Amino acid sequence: MVYKLIKTLIPFILIFFLNNINSFANIIYDKEDIVISELDINYYIEIYNEKFNDNINRSKALKNLVIIKKLIRNLEKNNAGFLNRIDKEIYSEIGKENLDSQTILDIIRYFKTRNEFIINYFKNDFKKTDLENVFMNFDNLNFPISNNNCLTMIKMLDLKNNIEFINNFYENLVGQSEEIKISIDDEKYIVCINQQNKQILDREIFKYIEFKTEDNFIEFLYAK
Repeated sequence: MVYKLIKTLIPFILIFFLNNINSFANIIYDKEDIVISELDINYYIEIYNEKFNDNINRSKALKNLVIIKKLIRNLEKNNAGFLNRIDKEIYSEIGKENLDSQTILDIIRYFKTRNEFIINYFKNDFKKTDLENVFMNFDNLNFPISNNNCLTMIKMLDLKNNIEFINNFYENLVGQSEEIKISIDDEKYIVCINQQNKQILDREIFKYIEFKTEDNFIEFLYAK
């Protein structure tokens, strides 16, 4: 489930934007060969919201866009081979004809590069202790349990510190189990986690891995 979240590139919203490009958008930033328009800010805000299900203000969006463009320029200069590979993947997924906007291309390049570090950590380095650290960010993890495949619920339990739940959630996360089960008085129950709660957990795991990989990511982008 987390892997699917990480892989999202929002092609549909991009195509919508590209069909509505206004070439006369107001320029709000023009320094060091980096030009950002009001329309670029709108692109970034919508893409950010779509990807992270969160809002970002215009000031922060502008700051992020400047950073993104600087990082992409550094990749173009010092790691063109990597950037060419990323571009080929983007064109294959979205279509080069749909990417007339340099800003949108740079945003996708950035997120796709960032995702590579997150995916690599998730696939190769994400341990049970990482999951425990993620769960520590929650005040509680109240989920219903069921003995009939979640058709009816027995009761709600706070499973934040339940070792069996953590173990089985981890196994489910890395693809080694299809259900999350716990035992109570020698009886087996399924933990029922709805789609909304799955998305909340996924995003917390995503943010945790993003933080864990931040230094390596920045080092890679600025490498010469």
